[in-house]
Amino acid sequence: MMQTNHAAHTTVPVLELAHLSKSYGEVRAVAGLSLSLNPGEVVALLGENGAGKSTVVNMITGMTRPNSGQIRVRGKEVLIASPRDALDRGIGVVHQHYALVGDFTVAETLALGRAGPGRLNRQALHAEVRRVAERIGMQIEAGALIGSLDVAGQQRVEILKALSREVGLLVLDEPTAVLSPEDVARLFDVVRALRADGVAILMVTHRLADVFAVCDRAAVMHSGQLVCDLPVMDVTSEGLISAMISGSTDTVQESERMPGDVMPARQAAPANDAPTRVSVRDLALRRANGSQAVQGLSFDIRAGEIMALAGVDGNGQSELVQCLAGVNLPDGGTAEICNCSSDGPWSPRVLRHAGVAHVPDDRRRQAIISDLSLGANMILSHVFSRRYGRAMLDWSRARDDTSRAIDEYDIRTTGPDQPIGRLSGGNQQKLVLARELLAGPKVILAAHPSRGLDIRTIGAVQNILRQQRDAGAAILLVSADLDEIRALADRVVVLAAGGAFGPVDMAQTDTAQIGAWMAGHT
Repeated sequence: MMQTNHAAHTTVPVLELAHLSKSYGEVRAVAGLSLSLNPGEVVALLGENGAGKSTVVNMITGMTRPNSGQIRVRGKEVLIASPRDALDRGIGVVHQHYALVGDFTVAETLALGRAGPGRLNRQALHAEVRRVAERIGMQIEAGALIGSLDVAGQQRVEILKALSREVGLLVLDEPTAVLSPEDVARLFDVVRALRADGVAILMVTHRLADVFAVCDRAAVMHSGQLVCDLPVMDVTSEGLISAMISGSTDTVQESERMPGDVMPARQAAPANDAPTRVSVRDLALRRANGSQAVQGLSFDIRAGEIMALAGVDGNGQSELVQCLAGVNLPDGGTAEICNCSSDGPWSPRVLRHAGVAHVPDDRRRQAIISDLSLGANMILSHVFSRRYGRAMLDWSRARDDTSRAIDEYDIRTTGPDQPIGRLSGGNQQKLVLARELLAGPKVILAAHPSRGLDIRTIGAVQNILRQQRDAGAAILLVSADLDEIRALADRVVVLAAGGAFGPVDMAQTDTAQIGAWMAGHT
Protein backbone atom coordinates (compact mmCIF):
# COMPACT_ATOMS: atom_id res chain seq x y z
CA MET A 1 0.00 0.00 0.00
CA MET A 2 1.33 3.43 -0.90
CA GLN A 3 1.93 5.78 1.99
CA THR A 4 0.74 9.35 2.21
CA ASN A 5 3.02 12.03 3.55
CA HIS A 6 2.57 12.34 7.31
CA ALA A 7 5.21 15.04 7.73
CA ALA A 8 4.40 17.59 10.37
CA HIS A 9 3.44 21.06 9.16
CA THR A 10 6.67 22.96 9.58
CA THR A 11 8.80 25.24 7.47
CA VAL A 12 12.07 24.05 9.03
CA PRO A 13 13.39 20.71 7.70
CA VAL A 14 15.31 18.46 10.05
CA LEU A 15 18.04 18.21 7.39
CA GLU A 16 18.83 20.23 4.27
CA LEU A 17 21.57 19.40 1.80
CA ALA A 18 22.23 22.36 -0.50
CA HIS A 19 24.34 21.90 -3.67
CA LEU A 20 26.50 19.29 -1.96
CA SER A 21 29.48 17.97 -3.97
CA LYS A 22 32.26 15.51 -3.21
CA SER A 23 35.15 14.33 -5.37
CA TYR A 24 37.84 11.72 -4.83
CA GLY A 25 40.69 12.77 -7.07
CA GLU A 26 39.24 13.07 -10.56
CA VAL A 27 36.16 11.01 -9.67
CA ARG A 28 33.07 13.10 -8.92
CA ALA A 29 31.08 10.99 -6.44
CA VAL A 30 28.34 13.57 -5.74
CA ALA A 31 27.61 16.58 -7.89
CA GLY A 32 25.48 19.50 -6.68
CA LEU A 33 22.96 17.45 -4.71
CA SER A 34 20.11 19.25 -2.93
CA LEU A 35 17.72 17.29 -0.72
CA SER A 36 15.67 18.00 2.40
CA LEU A 37 13.93 15.85 5.01
CA ASN A 38 11.08 17.15 7.13
CA PRO A 39 10.05 15.98 10.61
CA GLY A 40 7.92 12.86 10.41
CA GLU A 41 8.92 12.02 6.85
CA VAL A 42 10.45 8.82 5.42
CA VAL A 43 12.52 9.39 2.29
CA ALA A 44 13.95 6.52 0.21
CA LEU A 45 17.37 7.12 -1.36
CA LEU A 46 17.79 4.88 -4.39
CA GLY A 47 20.43 4.32 -7.06
CA GLU A 48 22.80 1.79 -8.53
CA ASN A 49 25.98 0.79 -6.73
CA GLY A 50 28.41 3.66 -7.30
CA ALA A 51 25.64 6.24 -7.83
CA GLY A 52 26.83 8.22 -4.80
CA LYS A 53 24.40 7.13 -2.07
CA SER A 54 27.11 5.98 0.34
CA THR A 55 29.00 9.23 -0.13
CA VAL A 56 25.86 11.19 0.76
CA VAL A 57 25.39 9.07 3.90
CA ASN A 58 29.05 9.54 4.82
CA MET A 59 28.76 13.34 4.51
CA ILE A 60 25.59 13.43 6.60
CA THR A 61 27.10 11.28 9.33
CA GLY A 62 30.53 12.91 9.52
CA MET A 63 32.53 10.13 7.90
CA THR A 64 33.72 12.48 5.15
CA ARG A 65 33.44 16.18 4.37
CA PRO A 66 31.93 17.71 1.23
CA ASN A 67 34.14 19.73 -1.11
CA SER A 68 31.38 22.30 -1.54
CA GLY A 69 27.79 22.98 -0.58
CA GLN A 70 26.00 23.32 2.72
CA ILE A 71 24.48 21.03 5.34
CA ARG A 72 21.78 22.58 7.53
CA VAL A 73 20.25 20.93 10.59
CA ARG A 74 16.93 22.48 11.64
CA GLY A 75 17.69 25.57 9.60
CA LYS A 76 21.23 26.16 10.92
CA GLU A 77 24.30 25.60 8.75
CA VAL A 78 26.62 23.10 10.40
CA LEU A 79 29.99 21.48 9.86
CA ILE A 80 29.73 17.77 10.59
CA ALA A 81 33.38 16.92 11.06
CA SER A 82 33.02 13.53 12.73
CA PRO A 83 30.46 10.85 13.64
CA ARG A 84 30.40 12.38 17.14
CA ASP A 85 29.33 15.69 15.60
CA ALA A 86 26.50 13.91 13.83
CA LEU A 87 25.36 12.20 17.03
CA ASP A 88 25.50 15.47 18.95
CA ARG A 89 23.21 17.00 16.32
CA GLY A 90 20.67 14.19 16.62
CA ILE A 91 21.68 12.21 13.54
CA GLY A 92 21.71 8.44 14.05
CA VAL A 93 22.78 5.86 11.48
CA VAL A 94 22.46 2.12 11.00
CA HIS A 95 25.24 1.21 8.59
CA GLN A 96 24.93 -1.57 6.05
CA HIS A 97 28.38 -2.81 7.12
CA TYR A 98 28.22 -2.78 10.89
CA ALA A 99 30.92 -1.19 13.04
CA LEU A 100 30.92 -3.20 16.26
CA VAL A 101 33.49 -4.58 18.71
CA GLY A 102 33.37 -8.36 18.78
CA ASP A 103 34.56 -8.71 22.39
CA PHE A 104 31.91 -6.35 23.78
CA THR A 105 28.46 -7.36 24.94
CA VAL A 106 25.32 -5.86 23.49
CA ALA A 107 24.89 -3.71 26.62
CA GLU A 108 28.50 -2.51 26.54
CA THR A 109 28.03 -1.53 22.89
CA LEU A 110 25.34 0.94 23.89
CA ALA A 111 27.83 2.64 26.24
CA LEU A 112 30.41 3.26 23.50
CA GLY A 113 30.96 6.93 22.80
CA ARG A 114 29.04 8.20 25.82
CA ALA A 115 30.62 6.58 28.89
CA GLY A 116 32.38 8.97 31.26
CA PRO A 117 34.92 8.16 33.98
CA GLY A 118 34.06 5.52 36.52
CA ARG A 119 32.39 2.13 36.37
CA LEU A 120 29.66 1.30 33.91
CA ASN A 121 26.17 1.01 35.32
CA ARG A 122 25.56 -2.41 33.80
CA GLN A 123 22.15 -2.80 35.38
CA ALA A 124 20.98 0.44 33.74
CA LEU A 125 22.50 -0.61 30.40
CA HIS A 126 20.74 -3.99 30.50
CA ALA A 127 17.46 -2.24 31.29
CA GLU A 128 18.02 0.11 28.36
CA VAL A 129 18.66 -2.81 26.02
CA ARG A 130 15.40 -4.43 27.12
CA ARG A 131 13.49 -1.15 26.69
CA VAL A 132 14.75 -0.43 23.19
CA ALA A 133 14.49 -4.06 22.12
CA GLU A 134 10.84 -4.16 23.19
CA ARG A 135 10.25 -0.96 21.25
CA ILE A 136 11.76 -2.56 18.11
CA GLY A 137 10.04 -5.89 18.70
CA MET A 138 13.23 -7.97 18.58
CA GLN A 139 14.65 -10.52 20.96
CA ILE A 140 18.19 -9.49 21.91
CA GLU A 141 20.17 -10.73 24.91
CA ALA A 142 21.89 -7.81 26.63
CA GLY A 143 24.79 -9.96 27.83
CA ALA A 144 25.51 -11.64 24.48
CA LEU A 145 28.94 -11.05 22.96
CA ILE A 146 28.83 -9.22 19.63
CA GLY A 147 31.29 -11.73 18.17
CA SER A 148 28.92 -14.59 18.92
CA LEU A 149 26.11 -13.05 16.89
CA ASP A 150 25.51 -13.69 13.20
CA VAL A 151 25.18 -10.96 10.58
CA ALA A 152 21.47 -10.45 11.25
CA GLY A 153 21.99 -10.27 15.01
CA GLN A 154 24.75 -7.71 14.67
CA GLN A 155 22.62 -5.56 12.40
CA ARG A 156 19.86 -5.65 15.00
CA VAL A 157 22.38 -4.37 17.54
CA GLU A 158 23.18 -1.49 15.18
CA ILE A 159 19.47 -0.62 15.10
CA LEU A 160 19.36 -0.84 18.89
CA LYS A 161 22.41 1.39 19.22
CA ALA A 162 20.97 4.09 16.96
CA LEU A 163 17.54 4.13 18.58
CA SER A 164 18.96 4.23 22.11
CA ARG A 165 19.79 7.90 21.49
CA GLU A 166 17.45 10.82 20.99
CA VAL A 167 17.56 11.30 17.23
CA GLY A 168 15.78 13.76 14.97
CA LEU A 169 17.11 12.04 11.85
CA LEU A 170 17.71 8.32 11.48
CA VAL A 171 19.65 7.01 8.48
CA LEU A 172 18.91 3.37 7.65
CA ASP A 173 21.39 1.87 5.16
CA GLU A 174 19.86 -1.27 3.59
CA PRO A 175 17.99 -2.10 6.82
CA THR A 176 15.98 -5.04 5.45
CA ALA A 177 18.82 -6.87 3.70
CA VAL A 178 19.17 -9.59 6.34
CA LEU A 179 15.69 -9.68 7.86
CA SER A 180 12.89 -12.21 7.45
CA PRO A 181 9.49 -11.03 6.20
CA GLU A 182 8.20 -10.96 9.78
CA ASP A 183 11.23 -8.97 10.99
CA VAL A 184 10.81 -6.55 8.08
CA ALA A 185 7.18 -6.01 9.06
CA ARG A 186 8.22 -5.34 12.67
CA LEU A 187 10.94 -2.94 11.55
CA PHE A 188 8.44 -1.05 9.43
CA ASP A 189 6.14 -0.79 12.44
CA VAL A 190 9.04 0.88 14.26
CA VAL A 191 9.64 3.20 11.30
CA ARG A 192 5.96 4.23 11.31
CA ALA A 193 6.06 4.84 15.07
CA LEU A 194 9.19 6.99 14.73
CA ARG A 195 7.57 8.91 11.89
CA ALA A 196 4.53 9.57 14.08
CA ASP A 197 6.92 10.90 16.76
CA GLY A 198 8.34 13.38 14.26
CA VAL A 199 11.60 11.61 13.46
CA ALA A 200 12.83 12.08 9.89
CA ILE A 201 14.14 8.88 8.30
CA LEU A 202 16.42 8.49 5.28
CA MET A 203 16.20 4.90 4.05
CA VAL A 204 18.91 3.81 1.62
CA THR A 205 17.58 0.72 -0.09
CA HIS A 206 17.65 -1.34 -3.27
CA ARG A 207 14.32 -2.99 -2.54
CA LEU A 208 11.42 -1.30 -4.25
CA ALA A 209 9.04 -3.13 -1.91
CA ASP A 210 10.55 -1.12 0.97
CA VAL A 211 9.82 2.11 -0.87
CA PHE A 212 6.15 1.41 -1.47
CA ALA A 213 5.61 -0.15 1.96
CA VAL A 214 6.75 2.65 4.22
CA CYS A 215 8.29 5.65 2.40
CA ASP A 216 6.71 9.03 1.67
CA ARG A 217 9.16 10.22 -0.98
CA ALA A 218 11.57 8.55 -3.38
CA ALA A 219 14.86 10.27 -4.26
CA VAL A 220 16.93 8.63 -7.01
CA MET A 221 20.62 9.22 -7.71
CA HIS A 222 22.39 8.45 -10.97
CA SER A 223 26.11 9.09 -11.61
CA GLY A 224 26.38 11.31 -8.54
CA GLN A 225 23.37 13.49 -9.33
CA LEU A 226 19.86 13.60 -7.94
CA VAL A 227 17.60 12.84 -10.91
CA CYS A 228 14.29 12.25 -9.15
CA ASP A 229 12.64 13.43 -5.92
CA LEU A 230 8.93 12.70 -5.93
CA PRO A 231 6.14 11.56 -3.60
CA VAL A 232 5.87 7.78 -3.64
CA MET A 233 2.23 8.05 -4.69
CA ASP A 234 3.41 9.68 -7.93
CA VAL A 235 5.97 7.06 -9.01
CA THR A 236 5.92 3.51 -10.37
CA SER A 237 8.39 0.66 -9.95
CA GLU A 238 9.22 0.84 -13.64
CA GLY A 239 9.84 4.58 -13.44
CA LEU A 240 12.17 4.21 -10.46
CA ILE A 241 14.12 1.44 -12.18
CA SER A 242 14.47 3.58 -15.30
CA ALA A 243 15.73 6.52 -13.25
CA MET A 244 18.26 4.35 -11.39
CA ILE A 245 19.68 2.67 -14.48
CA SER A 246 19.57 5.39 -17.13
CA GLY A 247 18.97 8.61 -15.23
CA SER A 248 15.75 9.04 -17.18
CA THR A 249 12.61 10.11 -15.32
CA ASP A 250 10.30 8.95 -18.11
CA THR A 251 7.88 6.26 -17.01
CA VAL A 252 8.81 2.85 -18.39
CA GLN A 253 6.03 0.74 -19.84
CA GLU A 254 5.07 -2.45 -18.02
CA SER A 255 6.10 -4.57 -21.00
CA GLU A 256 9.66 -3.23 -21.07
CA ARG A 257 12.57 -4.84 -19.22
CA MET A 258 15.54 -3.04 -17.84
CA PRO A 259 19.12 -4.03 -18.72
CA GLY A 260 20.35 -6.70 -16.33
CA ASP A 261 16.77 -7.77 -15.54
CA VAL A 262 16.69 -10.59 -18.09
CA MET A 263 14.72 -13.51 -16.69
CA PRO A 264 15.26 -16.63 -18.83
CA ALA A 265 12.72 -19.40 -18.48
CA ARG A 266 13.67 -21.98 -15.89
CA GLN A 267 15.38 -24.94 -17.46
CA ALA A 268 13.87 -28.38 -17.11
CA ALA A 269 14.65 -30.17 -13.84
CA PRO A 270 17.87 -32.20 -13.99
CA ALA A 271 17.44 -35.74 -15.22
CA ASN A 272 17.11 -38.44 -12.59
CA ASP A 273 20.43 -39.88 -13.72
CA ALA A 274 22.27 -36.57 -13.32
CA PRO A 275 25.16 -37.13 -10.91
CA THR A 276 24.68 -36.14 -7.28
CA ARG A 277 27.34 -33.59 -6.47
CA VAL A 278 26.38 -32.76 -2.86
CA SER A 279 24.93 -35.21 -0.36
CA VAL A 280 24.16 -34.32 3.27
CA ARG A 281 22.87 -36.94 5.71
CA ASP A 282 21.65 -36.29 9.28
CA LEU A 283 24.04 -33.37 9.57
CA ALA A 284 24.51 -31.71 12.96
CA LEU A 285 26.32 -28.38 13.31
CA ARG A 286 27.19 -26.18 16.27
CA ARG A 287 27.81 -22.45 16.45
CA ALA A 288 31.08 -20.95 17.66
CA ASN A 289 29.57 -20.55 21.14
CA GLY A 290 28.74 -24.27 21.30
CA SER A 291 24.98 -23.99 20.81
CA GLN A 292 23.17 -26.28 18.37
CA ALA A 293 22.70 -24.60 14.97
CA VAL A 294 21.37 -27.47 12.84
CA GLN A 295 20.39 -31.04 13.57
CA GLY A 296 19.22 -33.89 11.37
CA LEU A 297 19.65 -32.04 8.07
CA SER A 298 19.56 -34.15 4.88
CA PHE A 299 19.43 -33.21 1.20
CA ASP A 300 21.06 -33.87 -2.17
CA ILE A 301 21.99 -31.48 -4.97
CA ARG A 302 22.42 -32.85 -8.47
CA ALA A 303 24.39 -31.44 -11.38
CA GLY A 304 22.39 -28.77 -13.19
CA GLU A 305 20.30 -27.83 -10.14
CA ILE A 306 19.99 -24.83 -7.84
CA MET A 307 19.00 -25.72 -4.30
CA ALA A 308 18.04 -22.69 -2.22
CA LEU A 309 18.72 -22.59 1.51
CA ALA A 310 16.27 -20.10 3.00
CA GLY A 311 15.87 -18.79 6.51
CA VAL A 312 16.47 -15.86 8.78
CA ASP A 313 20.21 -15.38 9.31
CA GLY A 314 21.44 -17.18 12.39
CA ASN A 315 19.59 -20.45 11.83
CA GLY A 316 22.63 -22.43 10.72
CA GLN A 317 23.19 -21.19 7.18
CA SER A 318 26.67 -19.84 7.88
CA GLU A 319 27.67 -22.99 9.76
CA LEU A 320 26.44 -25.18 6.90
CA VAL A 321 28.32 -23.23 4.23
CA GLN A 322 31.48 -23.19 6.34
CA CYS A 323 31.20 -26.96 6.72
CA LEU A 324 30.59 -27.61 3.02
CA ALA A 325 33.50 -25.32 2.15
CA GLY A 326 35.79 -27.46 4.30
CA VAL A 327 36.39 -24.85 7.00
CA ASN A 328 34.71 -26.92 9.73
CA LEU A 329 33.79 -30.55 10.29
CA PRO A 330 30.21 -31.52 11.18
CA ASP A 331 29.37 -32.42 14.77
CA GLY A 332 27.32 -35.34 13.52
CA GLY A 333 26.21 -36.98 10.32
CA THR A 334 28.12 -36.81 7.04
CA ALA A 335 28.62 -34.53 4.07
CA GLU A 336 29.91 -35.67 0.68
CA ILE A 337 30.91 -33.33 -2.15
CA CYS A 338 32.39 -34.46 -5.47
CA ASN A 339 33.45 -37.81 -3.96
CA CYS A 340 35.06 -36.14 -0.93
CA SER A 341 33.65 -37.14 2.46
CA SER A 342 33.69 -35.35 5.79
CA ASP A 343 34.80 -38.72 7.21
CA GLY A 344 38.04 -38.44 5.22
CA PRO A 345 40.38 -35.58 4.31
CA TRP A 346 38.25 -32.43 4.58
CA SER A 347 39.63 -28.92 4.10
CA PRO A 348 39.18 -25.91 1.78
CA ARG A 349 42.23 -27.04 -0.18
CA VAL A 350 40.89 -30.58 -0.68
CA LEU A 351 37.44 -29.39 -1.72
CA ARG A 352 38.74 -26.71 -4.07
CA HIS A 353 40.82 -29.36 -5.83
CA ALA A 354 37.64 -31.44 -6.12
CA GLY A 355 35.82 -28.57 -7.88
CA VAL A 356 34.10 -26.54 -5.13
CA ALA A 357 33.77 -22.75 -5.41
CA HIS A 358 32.78 -20.61 -2.43
CA VAL A 359 31.19 -17.14 -2.53
CA PRO A 360 31.07 -16.09 1.16
CA ASP A 361 28.23 -14.10 2.70
CA ASP A 362 30.55 -11.30 3.90
CA ARG A 363 32.76 -10.36 0.97
CA ARG A 364 34.61 -7.64 2.87
CA ARG A 365 35.81 -9.93 5.65
CA GLN A 366 35.95 -13.33 3.95
CA ALA A 367 36.38 -12.84 0.19
CA ILE A 368 38.63 -9.86 -0.52
CA ILE A 369 41.60 -7.91 0.85
CA SER A 370 40.60 -4.29 0.33
CA ASP A 371 44.11 -2.82 0.07
CA LEU A 372 45.24 -5.28 -2.61
CA SER A 373 44.67 -4.85 -6.33
CA LEU A 374 42.02 -6.66 -8.33
CA GLY A 375 44.80 -8.82 -9.82
CA ALA A 376 46.09 -9.85 -6.40
CA ASN A 377 42.56 -10.62 -5.22
CA MET A 378 42.04 -12.78 -8.31
CA ILE A 379 44.87 -15.03 -7.13
CA LEU A 380 43.49 -15.60 -3.61
CA SER A 381 41.34 -18.64 -4.40
CA HIS A 382 44.00 -20.25 -6.56
CA VAL A 383 47.10 -20.13 -4.36
CA PHE A 384 47.13 -23.93 -4.06
CA SER A 385 46.63 -24.59 -7.77
CA ARG A 386 49.23 -24.38 -10.49
CA ARG A 387 47.34 -21.78 -12.48
CA TYR A 388 49.64 -18.98 -11.33
CA GLY A 389 52.73 -21.06 -10.68
CA ARG A 390 54.14 -22.32 -7.41
CA ALA A 391 57.66 -21.11 -6.62
CA MET A 392 56.97 -17.78 -8.34
CA LEU A 393 53.58 -16.18 -8.95
CA ASP A 394 52.72 -15.61 -12.60
CA TRP A 395 51.50 -12.02 -12.28
CA SER A 396 51.20 -11.64 -16.04
CA ARG A 397 48.61 -14.42 -16.22
CA ALA A 398 46.79 -13.02 -13.20
CA ARG A 399 46.55 -9.63 -14.90
CA ASP A 400 45.27 -11.28 -18.10
CA ASP A 401 42.61 -13.24 -16.16
CA THR A 402 41.59 -10.08 -14.31
CA SER A 403 41.36 -8.05 -17.51
CA ARG A 404 39.11 -10.69 -19.08
CA ALA A 405 36.95 -10.74 -15.93
CA ILE A 406 36.62 -6.95 -16.05
CA ASP A 407 35.30 -7.19 -19.61
CA GLU A 408 33.12 -10.30 -19.21
CA TYR A 409 31.55 -9.27 -15.91
CA ASP A 410 31.35 -5.53 -16.66
CA ILE A 411 33.40 -4.59 -13.59
CA ARG A 412 33.59 -0.80 -13.30
CA THR A 413 37.25 -0.13 -12.51
CA THR A 414 40.31 1.66 -13.83
CA GLY A 415 42.06 -1.68 -14.36
CA PRO A 416 43.63 -4.75 -12.71
CA ASP A 417 45.97 -2.64 -10.59
CA GLN A 418 43.26 -0.63 -8.82
CA PRO A 419 42.78 -1.53 -5.12
CA ILE A 420 39.57 -3.53 -4.87
CA GLY A 421 38.52 -1.57 -1.79
CA ARG A 422 37.89 1.46 -4.00
CA LEU A 423 35.23 -0.36 -6.00
CA SER A 424 31.52 -0.33 -5.17
CA GLY A 425 30.11 -3.39 -3.44
CA GLY A 426 28.54 -4.67 -6.66
CA ASN A 427 31.81 -4.50 -8.57
CA GLN A 428 33.65 -6.22 -5.72
CA GLN A 429 31.07 -9.00 -5.81
CA LYS A 430 31.46 -9.46 -9.55
CA LEU A 431 35.23 -9.83 -9.15
CA VAL A 432 34.66 -12.46 -6.44
CA LEU A 433 32.28 -14.36 -8.74
CA ALA A 434 34.71 -14.14 -11.65
CA ARG A 435 37.50 -15.52 -9.47
CA GLU A 436 35.43 -18.35 -8.01
CA LEU A 437 34.03 -19.42 -11.38
CA LEU A 438 37.33 -19.15 -13.25
CA ALA A 439 38.13 -22.87 -13.12
CA GLY A 440 34.65 -24.11 -14.09
CA PRO A 441 33.54 -25.48 -10.70
CA LYS A 442 31.34 -28.53 -10.26
CA VAL A 443 29.77 -27.18 -7.05
CA ILE A 444 29.10 -23.53 -6.17
CA LEU A 445 28.35 -22.44 -2.61
CA ALA A 446 26.79 -18.99 -3.10
CA ALA A 447 25.92 -17.28 0.19
CA HIS A 448 23.76 -14.17 -0.27
CA PRO A 449 25.42 -13.38 -3.62
CA SER A 450 23.24 -10.35 -4.35
CA ARG A 451 22.88 -8.86 -0.85
CA GLY A 452 23.26 -5.07 -0.92
CA LEU A 453 23.55 -4.88 -4.71
CA ASP A 454 21.60 -2.65 -7.06
CA ILE A 455 18.90 -3.89 -9.42
CA ARG A 456 21.11 -4.09 -12.50
CA THR A 457 23.89 -5.96 -10.68
CA ILE A 458 21.42 -8.33 -9.02
CA GLY A 459 20.16 -9.25 -12.48
CA ALA A 460 23.72 -9.79 -13.71
CA VAL A 461 24.68 -11.97 -10.72
CA GLN A 462 21.52 -14.06 -11.04
CA ASN A 463 22.13 -14.60 -14.74
CA ILE A 464 25.68 -15.77 -13.99
CA LEU A 465 24.31 -18.38 -11.58
CA ARG A 466 21.74 -19.53 -14.14
CA GLN A 467 24.47 -19.94 -16.74
CA GLN A 468 26.55 -22.01 -14.34
CA ARG A 469 23.53 -24.19 -13.53
CA ASP A 470 22.81 -24.69 -17.21
CA ALA A 471 26.46 -25.67 -17.73
CA GLY A 472 26.00 -28.48 -15.19
CA ALA A 473 27.09 -26.98 -11.87
CA ALA A 474 25.32 -27.97 -8.65
CA ILE A 475 24.57 -24.77 -6.75
CA LEU A 476 23.66 -24.21 -3.11
CA LEU A 477 22.12 -20.73 -2.97
CA VAL A 478 21.84 -19.25 0.52
CA SER A 479 19.36 -16.38 0.54
CA ALA A 480 16.81 -14.68 2.78
CA ASP A 481 15.32 -12.91 -0.25
CA LEU A 482 12.18 -14.79 -1.27
CA ASP A 483 12.06 -13.02 -4.64
CA GLU A 484 15.58 -14.23 -5.41
CA ILE A 485 14.71 -17.77 -4.36
CA ARG A 486 11.61 -17.73 -6.52
CA ALA A 487 13.63 -16.44 -9.49
CA LEU A 488 16.49 -18.93 -9.25
CA ALA A 489 15.78 -22.06 -7.26
CA ASP A 490 14.64 -25.47 -8.45
CA ARG A 491 14.14 -26.68 -4.89
CA VAL A 492 14.27 -25.08 -1.46
CA VAL A 493 15.15 -26.06 2.11
CA VAL A 494 14.22 -23.73 4.98
CA LEU A 495 16.24 -23.68 8.21
CA ALA A 496 14.46 -22.48 11.34
CA ALA A 497 14.77 -23.14 15.08
CA GLY A 498 17.44 -25.82 14.61
CA GLY A 499 15.34 -27.87 12.19
CA ALA A 500 14.63 -27.98 8.48
CA PHE A 501 11.55 -27.79 6.27
CA GLY A 502 11.91 -29.48 2.88
CA PRO A 503 13.54 -29.97 0.46
CA VAL A 504 10.51 -29.19 -1.68
CA ASP A 505 10.19 -28.36 -5.38
CA MET A 506 9.56 -24.67 -5.98
CA ALA A 507 6.62 -25.62 -8.21
CA GLN A 508 4.97 -27.25 -5.18
CA THR A 509 5.19 -24.28 -2.80
CA ASP A 510 4.86 -20.49 -2.75
CA THR A 511 6.53 -17.54 -1.06
CA ALA A 512 3.85 -17.35 1.66
CA GLN A 513 4.60 -20.94 2.71
CA ILE A 514 8.37 -20.36 2.62
CA GLY A 515 7.94 -17.20 4.70
CA ALA A 516 5.88 -19.13 7.25
CA TRP A 517 8.56 -21.82 7.48
CA MET A 518 11.22 -19.12 7.94
CA ALA A 519 9.23 -17.92 10.95
CA GLY A 520 9.13 -21.47 12.31
CA HIS A 521 5.45 -22.10 11.54
CA THR A 522 4.50 -25.55 10.28
